[in-house]
Amino acid sequence: QYIAQLAGTDALRLDARPRDLGEVERLMMGGRVKAVVIIPRNFGRDVTAGRAAALQVVIDGTDPNTAGHAIRHIGAHTENFGLTRVQERLSSVGVSLSRPAPIDLRTRVWYNPALRYTVSMIPALVGVVLSVPAMAASLALAREHEWGTLEGLIATPIRRSELIVGKILPYIGAGLLSVPPCILIAVYGYRVPFQGNLVVYLALSVVFMYATMSIALFISVLTRSQQVAIIASMMVFLFSGFFMSGLLIPFSLLGPLIKLEAFMFPTTHFVIISRGFFVKGAGLAQVQGYVWALLGVGTLFFALAALMFKKKL
Repeated sequence: QYIAQLAGTDALRLDARPRDLGEVERLMMGGRVKAVVIIPRNFGRDVTAGRAAALQVVIDGTDPNTAGHAIRHIGAHTENFGLTRVQERLSSVGVSLSRPAPIDLRTRVWYNPALRYTVSMIPALVGVVLSVPAMAASLALAREHEWGTLEGLIATPIRRSELIVGKILPYIGAGLLSVPPCILIAVYGYRVPFQGNLVVYLALSVVFMYATMSIALFISVLTRSQQVAIIASMMVFLFSGFFMSGLLIPFSLLGPLIKLEAFMFPTTHFVIISRGFFVKGAGLAQVQGYVWALLGVGTLFFALAALMFKKKL
């Protein structure tokens, strides 16, 4: 009955039934769940008998907005459940309830116990910062069209895919140089812990920039004006980065269609990766699903850009 009450609301969704704390940690580390309710043995017997029953809620603190949402709703449903069950029990013997329901609900926040917003916000902002070079890359071919220098590129014997790679690599290299300063500012400027492997994080930053640069060059192939290219890239990278990646609005509050659309943008995946490495100490195994998504998005748009780019005026 308690589980049915938790799952019977739009505010919470029952996603898994872990069997032990090891499975709980795997689910938390991979970002699949945001809160876990631990129900001890004999919970039902204690509640129906009117004795004090214990519950524990483990919260993922990497996103304080979502954590606060989970704490409020789980706490309210637990209090309501305990009150209703005890009232039913006592009313059957003609006794009224004059004290709170005897459920001892204990909340424990993992990874970010103080629920500091900077611990959640700064790692997510790294993904937005690393999207800025992609906005510059979106001007690459549009600039060639406007300046009339595309003829020189067309006259060369290089293939279309080689030209696209040549356009991507400098921006990826320049973007990679900004990753260490971002980490240093986060750790020493904002006191955000970095728990993961730095080398793996740098490698995943390259994968993220590969995905964003591929989208940027696809935009550049489609447009002939730098102004149109920069507006399109701002909509793709900045708008999605701030409002659809879970940075400002909790991802759990987005609708199903918006979630599906959000997962098409690289920033959504990298925000989860970045928070995992900074706050949780996640490794490649825990975020491999998001890495494959970045590689898939990058390869798709790289192929589209190479196919749609024509070496002719």
